[in-house]
Amino acid sequence: MKINFKFLFLFFASISLFCFAGNALLPSDTKNNTAASTEIQAAKAQTKIDSIINDALKKHVFPGCQVVVWKEGKVFLSKSYGYFTYENKQRVNDSTMYDLASLSKTTGTLLAIMKLYDEGKIKLTDKASDYLPFLKRTDKENITITDLLFHETGLQGSMFFYKSMFEKNNGLLLDLNSAKLGNPAYKYKEGLTSKFRTADFNIQVSDSLFLHKSFHETAMRKIALSRLGAKTYLYSCVNFILLKEIAETVSGQSMDEFLNENFYQPMGLRHMAYLPLRSHYKNEITPTIKKDFLRNGLLQGYVHDPDAGFLGGVSGNAGLFADAHDVAMVYQMLLDSGTVNGTQYLSAETCKLFTTKTSASGRRGLGFDKPVPSQPNINPCSSLAPAEVYGHTGYTGTCCWVDPVNKLVYVFLSNRTYPDDGVNMLARLSIRPKIQEVIYQSIVKK
Repeated sequence: MKINFKFLFLFFASISLFCFAGNALLPSDTKNNTAASTEIQAAKAQTKIDSIINDALKKHVFPGCQVVVWKEGKVFLSKSYGYFTYENKQRVNDSTMYDLASLSKTTGTLLAIMKLYDEGKIKLTDKASDYLPFLKRTDKENITITDLLFHETGLQGSMFFYKSMFEKNNGLLLDLNSAKLGNPAYKYKEGLTSKFRTADFNIQVSDSLFLHKSFHETAMRKIALSRLGAKTYLYSCVNFILLKEIAETVSGQSMDEFLNENFYQPMGLRHMAYLPLRSHYKNEITPTIKKDFLRNGLLQGYVHDPDAGFLGGVSGNAGLFADAHDVAMVYQMLLDSGTVNGTQYLSAETCKLFTTKTSASGRRGLGFDKPVPSQPNINPCSSLAPAEVYGHTGYTGTCCWVDPVNKLVYVFLSNRTYPDDGVNMLARLSIRPKIQEVIYQSIVKK
């Protein structure tokens, strides 16, 4: 019998190829496998995060919250928990808006500064007094924009503008820390406030409190005359209040209008706004405090921070309201080198500079907060977060952290200040870092 070796070779080669193909993953199978793996990771992370948050809800750490995690530009986790208040009348949903507090610094003010830098209208070495004449001929004349962004100006942490609004008792300022709502001893000075908006009283602080139009100038003068300390790191809301003033001077617009025009509206951020009651219903916004004696009761839709509130709600240190999805969109834009859906909002060079440059002390980025792994007691992030992470936290119980190494965006929003902000259980129990740690344990390869 004559053997056809050529036929046998082809026969066994085809069988080998068939067997290999049966064990190998075709391109479509690879995608399906990756997707399935991601779903499993997300499910495991979600179960652990649910446990952390449900425990916090039982302990009344906050009445409700939102958690959003994006991995490589796609939603990895997104869930809303709890209610607006402990009365459990209105559930939190994915479009519920929260007072971002100091997360406004990087989600609002810093974006404006980055845009103006990107357009060549300001330099980081510029002096703040070049744009703000009230700082001329003071000991603050040489403070630069970089100093403000690094929190290395020597300015105080807060100015407590509202203290100058109250009558004095026997020549001494009343103890505002022990003030109670409705206490007749705490009265605003005559001629500085009104219950109604008028041409002269046009700074709205709450539903029935308007300040005289001269108050903004008074506040800026107070900054100019304030005591200046050493130019070492000290986190200060005043630094960002001045950055907002610079942004408005250079742009010729109010900062909220500038941000709406250049970022929020074209990016389709429907649930991100300063003075949110101008564009949203009150029941879309969680309350931040039940009895605020400065503004006569419940705060809902008005910024919690007193300095920001008495500056009219559009301030450099606070004032922005948003849901977690829209916050994630802003930081995903920064992670994607300034682009969203093919539209360039900031140059890649500007994004890289602002998100990577750190102060000489290593404690702060250009406006952004950073992990502090060497000091666990003050580290705002999980110990698993790499040094490249940048973001910010907020007093009302908010945070956003961006990890360019692992392509992650993590957002947590809550109103932990409701009904009052006396004890910060959110910080004591490290809820935000614990959630971040679960995220890293779930999706970062060891």
